Amino acid sequence: MTDYTGLKCPVCEKPFASGDDIVVCPECGAPYHRECYAKVGRCVFSDKHGTPDAWSPPKPEATGEEATENKSQRCPRCGSPNSQSAMFCEHCGQPLTINQQDFSGFPQNGSIPPNGSLPQNGGFPQNGPNFPQGQPVPFIFDPLGGVNPNEPIDDVPAGDIAKLIQNNTQYYLPAFVNLKKFGTNRFNFSAFLFSGGWLLYRKQYKIGSIIAAIITALYLISTYVSVSFSEPLLTSLLKQVGASPDTLSPTYTQMIQVSELLIQQPALQIFLFFVPTMILVIEFVIMLIVGFNGNKWYLTHCVNKVNQINQTAPESVSAAIQLQEQGGVNAPLAICLLVCYMIVTYMPRF
Repeated sequence: MTDYTGLKCPVCEKPFASGDDIVVCPECGAPYHRECYAKVGRCVFSDKHGTPDAWSPPKPEATGEEATENKSQRCPRCGSPNSQSAMFCEHCGQPLTINQQDFSGFPQNGSIPPNGSLPQNGGFPQNGPNFPQGQPVPFIFDPLGGVNPNEPIDDVPAGDIAKLIQNNTQYYLPAFVNLKKFGTNRFNFSAFLFSGGWLLYRKQYKIGSIIAAIITALYLISTYVSVSFSEPLLTSLLKQVGASPDTLSPTYTQMIQVSELLIQQPALQIFLFFVPTMILVIEFVIMLIVGFNGNKWYLTHCVNKVNQINQTAPESVSAAIQLQEQGGVNAPLAICLLVCYMIVTYMPRF
């Protein structure tokens, strides 16, 4: 049975009390004192029956837990609003569930004292953070990789560079800081493996287009020379020494004989035979160059882009929008490059 205690009668507007004689409208369910309903003779909401404005029971008030859930808490680092139950800031990843005083003994944002030494207690609270007993200790993830967002990198705050990078900031920001402060460079395996594709993916379109064009041209030349000259010549030499072209591993004697026959070929034929191998070496060297210099190039790109945005959009809100739009990665272009690579790789074999 529905409890109408506390609701008001639509006729006399007096709250219903426990034990009141209550009747309800059979159409919309509006409650009335029996005497009030008899006095009016009908439901006062009868003209609204079947419409969205018809009477409906009031929504229950949020419980204490739900009310707390709807409140927001502001991030102590960037000031962005977050859900009261959020453990980390949705904008910058700052831990929200831990009181700052619980970590008062830790170096803030991974910074080291100027003299390079920690306090006598090691820089940490003697008994660890003061977590309430029974409360699980959350895993702390810093998207800035321990770098202070206000720390300058080539006179640009690390926080602004992070807004431009957007993806994998926990790798690039420490790499940039180490590169500028200590001159130590990390080898970027993504840049090594994908070279021009990685540069384009990271929106370094100018140098990325150049590297991608060079590697593509080298690959096409290698494929053409291999299909038109190297493979037919190798097949012919294998037949001359009595080896089947389908043989995956000719004997040592047959390989010696093939080498002797190859030396007897015209110089141009010998050169064309080794062109695919030479191109493979050149491609590998280019990949190494991009791998070793990828972080340096990306740092220069980020610094120049942030400075350009700050000059054209001096207002902080407008600059933040520009960083969001011009930063990040170009995933559709990466997918397109992958599809093109598959087509170029397998098309000559058909």
